[in-house]
Amino acid sequence: MIEPLMKILPLLFVCLGLQGKDLSWPNWLGPNHDGTLDSFALPLPPEGKDYALAWTVKVGRGWASPVCDSGILVLHERDGENEALRAMDSSTGKESWRFSYRSGYQDSFGMEDGPRSTPAISGGSVISHGPQGLVHAVSMKDGALRWKVDLAEKFSSPKGFFGRCSSPLVVEGKAVFDVGGQNAGMVALELKTGKLAWSSTSYGNDYSSAVPFATNSGSLVLSFMREGFLALNAKTGKKVFFERFRSPISASVNAASPVVAGNRVLLSSCYDVGAGLWDYRENSAGEGRFDTLWKKKDALDCHYSSPVAFGEFAYGFHGRQERGPVLRCISLKDGKVMWEAPAMGAGNLLRAKDKLLVLSENGELIVVEASPKSFRALHRQQILGTGARAHFSLANGLLFARDQRRLVCLSLDRFE
Repeated sequence: MIEPLMKILPLLFVCLGLQGKDLSWPNWLGPNHDGTLDSFALPLPPEGKDYALAWTVKVGRGWASPVCDSGILVLHERDGENEALRAMDSSTGKESWRFSYRSGYQDSFGMEDGPRSTPAISGGSVISHGPQGLVHAVSMKDGALRWKVDLAEKFSSPKGFFGRCSSPLVVEGKAVFDVGGQNAGMVALELKTGKLAWSSTSYGNDYSSAVPFATNSGSLVLSFMREGFLALNAKTGKKVFFERFRSPISASVNAASPVVAGNRVLLSSCYDVGAGLWDYRENSAGEGRFDTLWKKKDALDCHYSSPVAFGEFAYGFHGRQERGPVLRCISLKDGKVMWEAPAMGAGNLLRAKDKLLVLSENGELIVVEASPKSFRALHRQQILGTGARAHFSLANGLLFARDQRRLVCLSLDRFE
């Protein structure tokens, strides 16, 4: 009996070590589509120690965040004139396959020619959306092309200010995009074939990515369109709700995704828009509606970074990126500002249980207590250089983050 037990013990220890860790971050804002992991208790390094650097690799241009599933990390990047989907072993960074194609995109403002949207992994496929409007579905196993669709050609998806930025949302067996063209607003493609499943009326294109919303009568797709807050039936594309919520300024964008907090939805934007909170209710017939709880300017005006919620509070970067935004905590009850952090510039954030992981554009990782009482930094660590504008991801106790030169992997349960 001793020998069989000795064979089982190492496996038991591995399983115990994985408890409380989500093994995948398969799409924009993670497995819950809200930038949170309630199952992962983030350990803090001992005084004088940092999270250990597991590996680093050179990457191309772009602001797409890495995604991970089943030990495979995927990054959408641009190298020269080509865009590529690159798959790597998440524990070593070793490349396993690469799917490459000519990009042809040029940014009108000279800011960035690389991809801005984050791929989605689902059903054995990786779905990407390039800034020129090209959607590719490739095999997660070997990168082989399964199908492609030109959204710009098929639906007149406009370039806008900075190219197409909508990260694909996979829901109900469909990949959903904010197209915002003359012919369609939101578009759903069949995940297996790329064929059109449905399209909605146009409400103008923008830079926010859609998120799912579960109801008793089925899933909804929530979108922060240029004209405002839109909710569609995920199966049919039928409009469930729309409310105008947009800037009076033409040169403006809505970039932060809707934040789902229970049956409530938080929207936030700059350019004299502000934040708003809606509440969803269904009647006995299964008919649902959203009611506005409050709208408030100068509370949490998010430029491009999506906020996260925890209990009755939300945390996010308030203010324009080029003017030095500040990290804030607000009450979901009424939008009251609970605290404001010392200046750290723009950035992105995730939440793991009761801790915020904040990555500034200057490449500093800051662990913050997710509490409405006050701003309290628990750990600071420089992990990247400047220009770390892409969102980051967390899977299996590993943190993946990038700037314009490299992708790094931190082991959050090892210290050095």
